[in-house]
Amino acid sequence: MLPPSEELLFGPPPLALERLLDEGSAFVPPSRAFQDLSAEIACLWVQGAPHTIAEIVAHMHFWQRYTLGLAHGEQPSVPEHAAQGWPSIGEDGWDALKLAFLAGLSETKRLAREADLSRLVRPTETLGYELTLHVLHNAVHIGQIILLRRLLGAWPPPGGGDTW
Repeated sequence: MLPPSEELLFGPPPLALERLLDEGSAFVPPSRAFQDLSAEIACLWVQGAPHTIAEIVAHMHFWQRYTLGLAHGEQPSVPEHAAQGWPSIGEDGWDALKLAFLAGLSETKRLAREADLSRLVRPTETLGYELTLHVLHNAVHIGQIILLRRLLGAWPPPGGGDTW
């Protein structure tokens, strides 16, 4: 439990986690990072970049499903090699991937708001810890997506976005 003065600043812990997952934080929310992003642009390679935007979103979705699995009492296995957490994606799968990620984001936000964050989901880790880890993972990759969009001349989207 946060001291009252910190709760005034950050809100109760579930609200803070929910805000960090999407709208309402200092991070650009995924929905805005993906806004008006065509499959063609999402699948373009930027010279020197190890992944396309679509591959980054597929990777985020892979770990989102892992986190949601933990939250729902499953024990998903961690891939033996990092490459297994980077599914390939082509233009034909982009729209479905975007929708699946955003649907998973809604479920993750609901868990952050409603679930018992102190519940153990792994032998030494709580749901709150796993959701916090997920927030940080998303933040890193949303930043990569924004950088790639800038390099491709596709940032900011029409709805606006930070450019500094």
